[in-house]
Amino acid sequence: MPRDATWCGGQWVVVGATADPAGSTRAAAWSSPNARTWRPMVLHPGGDHSAGQAILGSVGCSNGRLAVLGPTSGGAHGLPRTATWRERSDGSLAAVRAPYLRYGGTRAVEVSRLVGGEDGFLIAGTRASGAAVWTSRTGTVFRLHVGVPGLTDTPKVQTQAADAVDDRRGWFVVGTSTELLGHLFATVWRRSSDGGWTRATLPGGRTVTTGDRAVGVGPGLGPLEAGVLDQRLGLWLLRRGAWSLEGSFGERDPDGTSAPYVSGLTFGGGLVLATYSDGTVFRLAAGDSSPDESPLPVRVTVQGDHTATVAAVHGDEALLLTDDGHTGRTWTSPLPDAM
Repeated sequence: MPRDATWCGGQWVVVGATADPAGSTRAAAWSSPNARTWRPMVLHPGGDHSAGQAILGSVGCSNGRLAVLGPTSGGAHGLPRTATWRERSDGSLAAVRAPYLRYGGTRAVEVSRLVGGEDGFLIAGTRASGAAVWTSRTGTVFRLHVGVPGLTDTPKVQTQAADAVDDRRGWFVVGTSTELLGHLFATVWRRSSDGGWTRATLPGGRTVTTGDRAVGVGPGLGPLEAGVLDQRLGLWLLRRGAWSLEGSFGERDPDGTSAPYVSGLTFGGGLVLATYSDGTVFRLAAGDSSPDESPLPVRVTVQGDHTATVAAVHGDEALLLTDDGHTGRTWTSPLPDAM
């Protein structure tokens, strides 16, 4: 069950889980120097039964070291039990014990994604008071920032955070704001030098826009954000301090039974790569500011724990992860400069 990947310390790392025929899961991670031959990484749950059964959903790299995030359902109410993992000196991963209220409790809503940056790691998520983040310089102990001005709900707007990126000018968090009338707007928060956050609503769209994924695109331009744009998916870019709608791609299936969303976003070789759910199946788009549909190497329907994620780019290669409910696979593709 591969879920996320990164290039870190001279190797690819994929995180996720394995599942037996009965559906029981066990946390898992794999590493590879070339994305073709993989070896399991050693995991130390430390006696934490929930962490050992977790599906590791996201992995970040900061200055050559790893941190991982993953929940499992448990307890009397089946609520998510969230744990982070740190990299040990021998390259293995160890679960980090944390107080239950750090990620859970009656104020919990969702712990979304962990990402790495120049100054450490950040987790984007949502508490009952709105968008929230957890930060750590080393990936060992995360501090919860909740009720922070700019991130938190206001009397007129409810906020949710889904992803984040460090583009060398600081942290950007992407998500969605919901107004009192129920209108959804894609939103980006930028961390200021004093530790506060400023919020920007992304332009375009007549009915619904959402902020699902973000990625850095290199010097001179701000991060790229992707999410729902009415009946399609949209791309927004920060140019000279202002956000602009760069283009759109894909479209939702009118007969789809699930809400569309962007499941993965990367940039490399001048190419935008995005995977998304149209409400029925997962799809891949590749190209410039308005990417064209490109066939996935395997059909993946939107049900259960199925997923398809274009997870990472390194050098001249992109890495795609798929899980169709039967087999988890990794796929590589050369970027244009290497073709």
